[in-house]
Amino acid sequence: MKRKLGWFLVALFIIAGLGYLGYTKLLLPRYVAKIIMDEETTPKYLPNRYEKRLVKSRRRINSGVDSVLVIIHRKNISLDQLLKAIDEVKEEQAYSFLDELNSTTIVSSDQVFDIGKKHFKTDFDIELFRDVFQKKAQVQVIKRGLILANKQRENQDMSPETIRAVAKQILIEKEKKFTGLNLSKDESTD
Repeated sequence: MKRKLGWFLVALFIIAGLGYLGYTKLLLPRYVAKIIMDEETTPKYLPNRYEKRLVKSRRRINSGVDSVLVIIHRKNISLDQLLKAIDEVKEEQAYSFLDELNSTTIVSSDQVFDIGKKHFKTDFDIELFRDVFQKKAQVQVIKRGLILANKQRENQDMSPETIRAVAKQILIEKEKKFTGLNLSKDESTD
């Protein structure tokens, strides 16, 4: 009897662990990405603190991601290269970047971009994104983002892996829409 109970508990822990991984790696990133990408979607299953932030910032996020996709297509950077760059960001790098921003008086988006370049390396020319960053990330937006990043660091509401998965999911879904739009434009010109 004890042996059956032991196997049952082991199986239960494995199922719970797989369920948690599935939730944090697949379901949550897809759900949050859908909320951000779809202006009509009202979050139903997120705590209010996330809902307010996501609804408030989704236009800015969508616009920024759209601009990034335009650049990578113009400059022949693959989506895989961009996703790899996201995967290669280590938690220590992100916190080091955050620490430097916290100890700096931020006066321009250029300054923040330069600090970011110092902390995050890519296999493509990151300078291609400077103009978009300057346009989309005004100093007051950066300062609000810094406050949120510091709160996230303290509370660990969402793990860095989950945040990374959400960012990648948004890029993947937006890329599908972007290439679909470009294909239909190309077909209409034939």
